Amino acid sequence: MDPVIEPASYRPSVSMLGWALNEQDNLREYVDRAESFLRQVSDDFELILFDDGSTDRTWDIACELQSTRPWLRLIKNGENRGSGYCYRRGIKEARKKYFLAQTVDWAYDISELGRSFDLLGQYDVLQGVRAGTLSLSGMLTRSDNAFKAFVSIVNYTLIRILFRLPLADYQNVTVCPTHLIQPVTLEADSSFANPEVLLNAWWQGASFKEIPVPFNKRLRGQATGTRWRRVAKSIFEIWRCWFRLVVLGKRVQRGRGTVVSAG
Repeated sequence: MDPVIEPASYRPSVSMLGWALNEQDNLREYVDRAESFLRQVSDDFELILFDDGSTDRTWDIACELQSTRPWLRLIKNGENRGSGYCYRRGIKEARKKYFLAQTVDWAYDISELGRSFDLLGQYDVLQGVRAGTLSLSGMLTRSDNAFKAFVSIVNYTLIRILFRLPLADYQNVTVCPTHLIQPVTLEADSSFANPEVLLNAWWQGASFKEIPVPFNKRLRGQATGTRWRRVAKSIFEIWRCWFRLVVLGKRVQRGRGTVVSAG
């Protein structure tokens, strides 16, 4: 059971984005937890849920859940498109003032994030961060296993060096104004999707407040984000974005945002 969040006085409309690939064992609990969180932080919300090419009962269960939940919006991909595609399309589909994404296995403890919504009166973006990004202890607690942690840290280091984006975590939960990102043409189909959102907000001069958001290890089902093909695609997209937008100077916005660290 998730902790009850002390309500913030600022209760904006919120779009939560999620995607499921063969998540029949996790889906009901995910929708219940999403509803509980959203009701505690907002009076006007939606959950945009993608079935990303599932071959089990994920879609049937999602349709059953939607029948009693008018705020649940479903989108079915004809084939597995990956998290980056779902995230990009979810942002375009969002109808509320802010969007955030949460994985179906509830990989991030977003209770502190929910308690921090009042900070949206001071900052444009709330960015979740895990502790000890580059430390040994951080490697052991930031992902489901050591390999996933290694891949995550390699991606983080590469983005930090190439783009100089001064955030302590890029692969976490981001609460972002929808109007800031919807006009942007996002390209990433890999795990680079969330860093791409952060970069575009940063270049527009957005202010960021980092919030501690710990990682929760998966208890059921199988994660697919660190298959070799997807790892390679993420690294390729990082380099492609850097070369086109930084080296060739193709980015439209050239500002620099501000970051207030957690703690």
